[in-house]
This record gives sequence, structure tokens and C-alpha cells, in this order.
Amino acid sequence: MNGNEALRPDLCILGASAAGLALAAAAAAQGLSVVIVGKPMAADHLADIAPGQALRACGDLAATIGRAAYGTVPGRPAFQFSRVAAHIAQVEKALGPQYAQVRLEAMNVSVLKAPGRFVRPDAVEAGGRIVTARRFVIAAPAQMRAPAIPGLDLIRPLTATDLAQLEAPPERLIVLGGDSQGLAVAQGARRLGAEVAVVAQTRILPGEDAEIVAPLRTQLMREGVVLREASKILRIEPDGARLRVFVTALATDETEGEIETLEGSHLLLALGASPALEGLGLAAAGVRFDAGGVEVDANLRSSNRRVYAIGATTGDAECEARQILRHILAFASWFPAGRRRTPRVRAAWTDPQVASTGLSEAEARRRARRIRVLRWPYAATDRAQIEGATGGHVKLVTSAAGRILGAAIVGPGAGELINLYTLSICKGMYASDLASIPLPYPSFSEAARAAALAFEARRPPAAWRFLRLLRLLRRST
Repeated sequence: MNGNEALRPDLCILGASAAGLALAAAAAAQGLSVVIVGKPMAADHLADIAPGQALRACGDLAATIGRAAYGTVPGRPAFQFSRVAAHIAQVEKALGPQYAQVRLEAMNVSVLKAPGRFVRPDAVEAGGRIVTARRFVIAAPAQMRAPAIPGLDLIRPLTATDLAQLEAPPERLIVLGGDSQGLAVAQGARRLGAEVAVVAQTRILPGEDAEIVAPLRTQLMREGVVLREASKILRIEPDGARLRVFVTALATDETEGEIETLEGSHLLLALGASPALEGLGLAAAGVRFDAGGVEVDANLRSSNRRVYAIGATTGDAECEARQILRHILAFASWFPAGRRRTPRVRAAWTDPQVASTGLSEAEARRRARRIRVLRWPYAATDRAQIEGATGGHVKLVTSAAGRILGAAIVGPGAGELINLYTLSICKGMYASDLASIPLPYPSFSEAARAAALAFEARRPPAAWRFLRLLRLLRRST
């Protein structure tokens, strides 16, 4: 790219978030010319996620060592938080080259590091350069939500990175918010010796099936994590080196209950993230948006037919890059399978893990007159009994004919097992297809297959179905 000439790529990605970089790599692999506008933010995204996951991993190890099982002597191990921070730095160093500009350019992806904005519906300006592309994708990174809580500006809330760099676990940690990242950090800190309280405005993991979240809630409370769900934060007061958070429970009619004071030494914000849309010139592009993100249709296309949105800009960080790519390449109109929307996949890396894909039971009931809901407990699988991890279950939602619509799992390895169901949904598979696949023994994945087998078990045998058909034909003659 030389001079100030206009760039005319097949695809222009506005905002170099992790989702945007994934889309750029996939599009370049299909032979499209791609321009990314904005400084690559994948390393910053990794810095937001890695510390919490490192704390969780250390906490899981502490909990495993502390259990009096398999002949071991229980006890609380000592962890140096400085070594956790060193591990995080090592991970970032190892993964950094994957998002380097030189690697992107080697894949035929051009990078304009200047901030970009739409100047008209079919053009973006960045650093004095004009980009007119066949298609645009808004992939701006998310920014942490800063709630309007009286007194929050008087203290310095911690991030997961700050928490991981402490030399010792915080004495009393208060987590504001009940999203997956906050719960993972809360549980990890608790297992490393901190007193932890979680305050959530609704319930923990509000986007997940309540049935699947219940075992996680029970486990957190069993470990000593104080949960205050459906609570309103009234104010925060600094108290020397400590702080006090005043909360009140909210009734179903939004009336407030008694005021409770939570005392802590550190405060962590885990209220999720909001899309960073300011300065992108969306009005000039004719793209409709609100506080929740860009308004998109089932194919992630905005009100401007040239412009799509992905990741946090749509208010849904789990949207897949492949979904946009299929539509840009016109696969959706060539092949019927292309019109099937990629399911949303979510995972909370807690203990037990919580994961889901596709439609929930409630969503499926709103869309279809008849569905089937199948469940299978972990305790009924040999691997769970061998590992002593019998808590949790699989929940499978299918159509009346057995087509897999969605699934949710709570238990060990849920974040990995859910991929089996995601593939099934993407390929339009039925429960009978999943029930027939061979699996290694013993494995947790047997629970996923057993749930599908339950559908076949409830169906009458093929011979009986055939006789029933003959009887119906005889009556009609």
C-alpha cells in the first residue's frame, strides 16, 4: 500500500478485535483481498481473559490437592501469585506472534493501524486513506462496562490482571457481576484462600438455562462463596485500606429489601463488556445501532446491505466469523445448508463447567409446537465414577422428529463436550446420528451420546411402527 490512493479490497474489517482477526484469516484463506482498519487488539483481549483463567486453573489445582480422596492427605497448598503473573506473560508471549502484523500481511491481509470511520455508506477513512470495499464488517473491540454506582469513582477496582499480580490472595474479594469470567475468578480466588462475595443484579449466568446453572450455584455456596443474586448496589464507601459495599435484595416487583453491608479489601468488576461504537461514523453509513450494539439480521447484516457486524459490536461475543463469510461468498443462496445459522456457543470455565449451544428449552418451545427434552446424568457414566466427578448432567433439546436444536451441559469437561452438539446442529443431524457414533471408553462424551440414545429408547421399535402404519392403511380402505 503506497501513497494515498484509495483501497478497493473485497472485504474491509473495521476494528481489529479477536473476532475480526479470525474473520480476516478465514476470508484470506478463501482468496479474498482483506484490509483491517485499526490496531490489532487480540493481545489485549488475551490479557483480559488469561489472568482469570490462570487463577481458575491454580484454584482447581488447589481444590484437587485439598481433597481427601484416592489415598492422598488433604491440605491447603501455597501458591505464589507472582508465578501466576509470570505464567500469564509467558502465554501472551507465545500467542502474540499469531496476531502480529507481519503474519497477517503474509496471509494477504493489509493492516491500517489508524482509527477508521465511515464517511459514506460505501467508504471508510483511516489515516487519510479511503477504503471502498465490496463488503464491510464492523468488528470493534468491547470495553468494560462502568456502572453508575455512587462511590465507585473513589476507589480503584481491580481487573483480573491486577488480581493475578498480587503477591498473595486478597483477604476479602467482592465481585460485582455474575458473568462467566467473574465467577471463574471468584471461585479461583476462594480456592486460594480468599473470602469472596459475588453481587449480581439478576442471577448468575443470566443467559443460561436455570436448570444448568443450579449445580454451579450449589457448588459455589458449598465452597463458601457468598452469593447475593437479584441485588442492587446502592453505594460504595472507602474505609481506609478497605471498602464497604451497600446492597439490597430486589423483589420480583422491583421493591427493595433491607440494606446489607459487605466489607472487603478488594473490588473486582465483572459486569461484562459493551461494544465500543463511538467514532465509527455509523450514522454516515446508515447503520442502525443502540446501546446494545449494531442491529443485525439472522445473517449478521446491518441496515446497510454492504455492512455486517461481528463479535461484541452486536452485543453477542459468540457470533462466528464463518457465518458472515458464508454469506459474503454467497454460499447462503447457492446451498440450502448455508442458510442454517451457526449456533451460539457459550462456556463458563468454572467447576463444574457450564456450556450450551443452539436453542435453550424455552427458545425451542417458542419456535416449535412440539419438542423433546432429554437428560442424562454424569453419574450414569463409567468415566465419571472412575474420576469421582459424578455431579452434573446433559440436557438435549430436539424437534419431535429428533433433529438436534440445542444442548446444555453442566459438569467436568462441559466446555469440550459441547462441541459435539455444536457440530450436530451445524450439520443438521438427528439424535439417531449422534447415538450411533463410536466413542472411546471410558469417556465423559458417553454422557452426550447417552442423552441422544434416550430419544431412540422412547420411540416404539421399527417393527411396531410398521404394524401401526399397516393398521392405519387397512382402516382407510
